[in-house]
Amino acid sequence: MPEEMSPRQRVRLALDHKEPDRVPVTLGGSANHLTEQRYQLLRDHFGVTDIPRRTLVGFYTTPDYNPILDHLGTDFRFIHIRPPEGFISNSMIGPFEEFTDEWGLHHRIIGGYYDLAGSPLGEDLTIEKIEKFPWPDPTRPERMQGVKDEVEDLYFNTGYSIVAHRPVYGNLWELTRWLAGMENALMMTILDTKIFDYLIGKLSEVLDGFYYEFLSVVGPYIDVVELAEDLGTNNGPMFNPEVYTRFIKPRHKKTIEMIKKLAPNAKVMLHCDGAVRRFIPDLIEAGFEILNPIEAHLPGMDPVGLKKDFGQDLVFQGGVDIKNVLNHGSVEDVRREVRLRIEQMGEGGGYILAPAHNFGNDIPLENMLEFFKAGQELGRYPLK
Repeated sequence: MPEEMSPRQRVRLALDHKEPDRVPVTLGGSANHLTEQRYQLLRDHFGVTDIPRRTLVGFYTTPDYNPILDHLGTDFRFIHIRPPEGFISNSMIGPFEEFTDEWGLHHRIIGGYYDLAGSPLGEDLTIEKIEKFPWPDPTRPERMQGVKDEVEDLYFNTGYSIVAHRPVYGNLWELTRWLAGMENALMMTILDTKIFDYLIGKLSEVLDGFYYEFLSVVGPYIDVVELAEDLGTNNGPMFNPEVYTRFIKPRHKKTIEMIKKLAPNAKVMLHCDGAVRRFIPDLIEAGFEILNPIEAHLPGMDPVGLKKDFGQDLVFQGGVDIKNVLNHGSVEDVRREVRLRIEQMGEGGGYILAPAHNFGNDIPLENMLEFFKAGQELGRYPLK
């Protein structure tokens, strides 16, 4: 059995498709967050104190997880870009202050869930309108305040693997459907590909600016860079996969080439919900190396098949059922599910243990605790 490794050593071997001492375990990245109620439950269980700063995790903020991550024994720590001036860092518990952000999207609560509204490019979209849109400026200095000191402290004073959390809400398709609206976005992929291509190109320029500014500071220290691009539904692709191949894939490839120059030791992760198997060969060709969150109950997302067909090229992160097991199962059910995923995807490295999506309010404390305990106990190599 391998000797006990530092989290950074463990993660790097797993990312290189080699077997470390055990399967790495994560909490805090894309599709791997806690609701604020679950955070408070864990915080109070461990008796830790809140860090005053809230953390930007896309289109909303969360408490800083680090105090509970230390108790849970996870292997990753996350570095985050800072919110721009005017961003309201609302708590999800208590009063919520609605506001419109720098993308023109309105932040609100609907039915207890965070919601973005507005579709500022949703009406009569033209090339001129795209050019005149007040695009966010990635170079605003407040975005990187304190980031260099924080990442260097993590790198030099801890043994954790460091992840560059995605610095924007989502990537090209995600922002297209937010800015133009879902119906308009889907219609463009069929009826107005010229406008779609132009908008995707403009978004690529702006988003590359965010990654450039962020990775110019944190690039030398990180093991993983996150992107987010939900391409699937519960049944299959959200749109014709040829649209991805023709319009989005070349931009993803260009972005990943830039990322690799700024973060030469990092692997590039894509958070991509849904039944996305048909996209996977293109995602690999674009340069993605980690796929998250692996919703194993969906068509084509069987972990055994994914590992067999794509395990040489992709690291898989996620897969532990939140629909029935983590929320409604017993502690023993959670332990069996963790064991199953590790056995299905952990052989030869190339697997990071994580839930198949965020920990919601329906997941009891004992099941969350068992998830991490089981991962550390059952993920020891050799697995058989």
